[in-house]
Amino acid sequence: MTKNWFKSKKTFILIFLSLLLVACLIVANYISLYIIKADTKTEIVSNSELTLYMLSLSKSKVENEAKAIAPDFQEIGAGGYIWKHDDYYHVVSSAYINKNDAELVKNSIKINQNLDSEIFSVKFKPASVSGSFTGEEKKVVIKTLSIAQILYSSIYDISVSLDTGVYNELSAKLAVNSTANEISTTYANYNTLYPSQVTSPLQQIGQFAKSIVKISGELASDTRNSTAQTYSSHLKYKYLEALSLYYEFLQT
Repeated sequence: MTKNWFKSKKTFILIFLSLLLVACLIVANYISLYIIKADTKTEIVSNSELTLYMLSLSKSKVENEAKAIAPDFQEIGAGGYIWKHDDYYHVVSSAYINKNDAELVKNSIKINQNLDSEIFSVKFKPASVSGSFTGEEKKVVIKTLSIAQILYSSIYDISVSLDTGVYNELSAKLAVNSTANEISTTYANYNTLYPSQVTSPLQQIGQFAKSIVKISGELASDTRNSTAQTYSSHLKYKYLEALSLYYEFLQT
């Protein structure tokens, strides 16, 4: 009888310890979930708004008329990108963050080429997405939302350096390749966190970022609209194209 008593007691202890272990695991799992939850929170993640000043060399109510004249401007270094604004199709040379810079170029074109131009502003509202993000995820999302702004800022600086003689064409191309690498890395980091099968709106952000990667690739490979287009025009055209895609993305 004593032997059976000891055996029953041993079984009871083992059951008790097993239940205690299960309880500890449940508590540990709850604590870990609480920590993860505390590290994330539902919020709206946004980039910065942007206002740019477009320098228009010509405009028309008819898109094909604007497109017909654009190559002539591309041969002399202007971007020649068609941007619709206030029911007109503008042949845009370049875009500026500072209005004074746009005014200086406008005056220079009038003096040196006797060409009248005009300036119109385009406001890009902040791009945003709502969700639960860790600190690192938030950084990646914000940078991806800003990918067109990053491309514009970098390529704009390169084009100005090329036009003012700070860069020659070779050094400009090396700088463009560096920008293309940064753009590709930004997209790769985002795509690692949020692959293509994720649902909207994260999927839309990824698709938009991919379109900017395509533009940066065309810059790096020097894929121009025509053999007559100058390299300076190529840089401006592509950053204007990226800005146009960004503007459309903000409307969705």
